[in-house]
Amino acid sequence: MTASPARPGAGTVVGAACWTLTVAYLLVQPVVATAWPTPYDLATNSISDLGVTRCGSYPRFDDRVMYACSPRHALMNTVFVMVGLLTAAGAVLTRSVWPRRRLTSVGVAFVVLAGVGGILVGLAPANVNLAVHGAGALLQVTGAVGPLLLGVAAWSVQRPVAAFSLLCGVVGSAASLLYFSQVYLGLGPGGMEHLAFDPLTLWTTVLGFVLLGRWLAARRATR
Repeated sequence: MTASPARPGAGTVVGAACWTLTVAYLLVQPVVATAWPTPYDLATNSISDLGVTRCGSYPRFDDRVMYACSPRHALMNTVFVMVGLLTAAGAVLTRSVWPRRRLTSVGVAFVVLAGVGGILVGLAPANVNLAVHGAGALLQVTGAVGPLLLGVAAWSVQRPVAAFSLLCGVVGSAASLLYFSQVYLGLGPGGMEHLAFDPLTLWTTVLGFVLLGRWLAARRATR
């Protein structure tokens, strides 16, 4: 990623398209939540509750037991897996747009791991296999750190993108630390979980559109 970026290659364009599609994670959540027979509470219910396959009360990692009933769980779990794949693929395919630094490689690897975590979350709903689901959820923390590292790596060559990456990384990392420390600052566990994990999808979606915009601008410039 340079101050005057060259026309993105085909792989980068495909990766950028993958990242734009990750917005499905944000769009589908309210669609699934509104189908609940009892109200889904953003402050108290977890994101994982949207994917439970049977109605009932289930234990949480913070020792709470919460009721969840998600009729559209198949849709949510499909999106978990799909967005995990798109996140990981996009990170690999857009690797070349970032500076060639070891820090970049670590940041990209962290984003890929977050994608793998999303796949695990979707394949193993919390009420089916809590251990695998929990491992996938923990991997989501790397999705907060990855943009932070990439922002640091790109700071000297692409300030706006780096600043946005740092913002998403700092918010996600700080919220993850607070979430796992069970400090919710009035947002509730559900609200803090969203603040911890949703910035990654916001980041991939925005950067996907930015990279696609550069590709279109480069095409117009060569005509």
